[in-house]
Amino acid sequence: MSNHVRGRCAALMAGACVAALATPLLAQAQTATALPPIQASAAPEDANSPASPSERQITGEILARRAAGSADTMSLIAGEPGMAVYANGGISSLPVMRGLADSRVLVTVDGVEITTYCPNNMNPPGSYVLPGRVEAISILPTLSPVNAGGDNIAGVIAVTTRPPAFADEGEGLRVTGEVGASYRSVADAVGATLQASVAGERFSLGYEGAWNRAENYRTGDGRRARSTLYEAYDQALTLALLTDHGVVTLRAGKHVSPYEGFPTQRMDLTQNDSSFADLRYEGTYGWGEVTAKASWRSVDHEMNFLADKGGSATGGMPMNSQGRDLSGSLAVTLPMTDGGAVRGGLEAHRADVDDWWPPVAGSMMMGPQTYWNISDGRRERTGLWGEWEAKPSANWTTLVGARVEHVETDAGPVQPYAWTGMMNMPDAMAARAFNARDRGRADDNLDVTAKAIWRASDTTTVEFGYARKTRTPTLYERYAWGLGTMSSSMTSFAGDANAYVGDPDLKPEVAHNLAATVKYASLDGTRGLTVSAYHSQVEGFIDAVKLADLAKGFVQLRFANVDARLYGFDASGHAQVWETPALGRGTLTGTLSWVEGENRDSGDNLYHMTPLTLRLGLEQAKGRWTHQAEVELVGEKDAVNALRHEPKTAAYALLNLRSSWKGERVRVNLAAENLFDTAYDLPLGGVAFGDFKAGGGVPPIRPLPGPGRSINLSLAYAF
Repeated sequence: MSNHVRGRCAALMAGACVAALATPLLAQAQTATALPPIQASAAPEDANSPASPSERQITGEILARRAAGSADTMSLIAGEPGMAVYANGGISSLPVMRGLADSRVLVTVDGVEITTYCPNNMNPPGSYVLPGRVEAISILPTLSPVNAGGDNIAGVIAVTTRPPAFADEGEGLRVTGEVGASYRSVADAVGATLQASVAGERFSLGYEGAWNRAENYRTGDGRRARSTLYEAYDQALTLALLTDHGVVTLRAGKHVSPYEGFPTQRMDLTQNDSSFADLRYEGTYGWGEVTAKASWRSVDHEMNFLADKGGSATGGMPMNSQGRDLSGSLAVTLPMTDGGAVRGGLEAHRADVDDWWPPVAGSMMMGPQTYWNISDGRRERTGLWGEWEAKPSANWTTLVGARVEHVETDAGPVQPYAWTGMMNMPDAMAARAFNARDRGRADDNLDVTAKAIWRASDTTTVEFGYARKTRTPTLYERYAWGLGTMSSSMTSFAGDANAYVGDPDLKPEVAHNLAATVKYASLDGTRGLTVSAYHSQVEGFIDAVKLADLAKGFVQLRFANVDARLYGFDASGHAQVWETPALGRGTLTGTLSWVEGENRDSGDNLYHMTPLTLRLGLEQAKGRWTHQAEVELVGEKDAVNALRHEPKTAAYALLNLRSSWKGERVRVNLAAENLFDTAYDLPLGGVAFGDFKAGGGVPPIRPLPGPGRSINLSLAYAF
């Protein structure tokens, strides 16, 4: 990046860093609520649905009910049409949006992007916010507007934490808060949350803390799934000031995970410390709205083997990463006389990483030098975007937007454990070749979204459009250089336990997305149906090619650009089936998802395509009670990726029962997940490497089993 561009980035971030952290919209910030409101039906189907038919929102009782069953925020999206998660660590699963996964999906927390600093994806963005802190999750698939963010080809998941609250005029000092606790029997998991705030009419000071711990979860056949245990602590302070035109918020906090098992990886997390500070200003003026944000995050990450994989934090093979995020953005909205708006903004984001593996005393292979996986890794992204939302008639809304981004990546010289010796020869040769070449790369990326929403009648809305989206490769995809069997096996974030080698010449992925959504909602709100279809043609999709066969059925792969195609549909609906004084209101709900993906160069199936999935639920709401029975039906996964030796999984059915009660200050959630204790394998779970290692590493390796029956209880008290 040029000195001129660096100077502009620094000025933008310094200017924003005069205030403080994350906050919601002014209207939200002025109203305090003790507990989120109960919603009897899914948020996308009720009167508070977003304007875009394809957008989904998870809030209120739906969110609280799902949070009672998991400490993993990304798992909360799994019940939505077209959405799934990769199994990863217990608090760090990876999102899948219509077949596209991981970094292809942009995940923001309070509008801030967070970089993953680990060759095994152990600290993705969702791991830094636990479910107890979440206020809402917005899902914008395929045709997401350019204002939601760039550097993705699938869409955006926007996580919003609880907003600060101010006292009403004349109320005086307001003290509010909430304490909560949870238990999940399948993993002997316990958790606790605390939120407290002191607020006046012009200021708000809040604290949030969360703690979660779990053992290895039990499977339906009575075994323990090894390497699924975890522990994590999160806490944050928020200071918000209400001005005549808006809200200034400063939020700072820390995340600590002393250990987290990863059942599909060769390594485990033995320490992850992250500190952050976010500053935001949101203002409303006579001419429009302005939002300015700045963010800093520091990550110190350590890996080794936990007991299930035969090691400890002080032995085995230590691997360390250190990363720093610095970002800033400015966005302006100008309302138009026709009810539309013109929006524009600029962004800058810099990520720096060092990834090194200390020598192991007495080891002939892992020493005597420090192995540098990435040294002085750098990824700088600057962007400019604009969009025009118009309402040419009462029944039509159009949105056209473009985003241009300049992305630079680079990495310094590296070194193997040793420059001599037969065991280190492949890495020594690879390091010399890596150091001798030019490693700096620059990409100029263009995103475009063009869509229209047609209100065909009072009950039916149609959305259709096109989006071109671009993603530059991650630092690990470009710069993980090791060619040795052991070293390349340490870069493996697909959950397949195979070995991966980067390629500095990787090009950005460019997706050409077509999508259409039809939404029906009856005038009285008792019935609704939303159906979406999509097609994505991806130029330069980052898949892999085989370099070598390894022992025990694994393979060594190099990241490579290919052409890929994905297509599918998803649907969701609800219908009220009764409403009586005795039984309250009964609602039938359902979601259906199907996707297929193909590597058009090789003809192979893309990795981790979600099989046909159907969820049917019957919900009863009466007074303070809400009850739900849900059946989850997942089809056979037989369209697998041959290159990675992806395992097939059988079809299965699960029954879940849930109840919740909400009083003025108390909320109780009780659930029985997988009521019949069904044994099954997770279709997106990857391989059970923890079990494989504990069993002596005897092929074949099996898919990761799903959790068995779990009785979940959560309690919350607001004050």
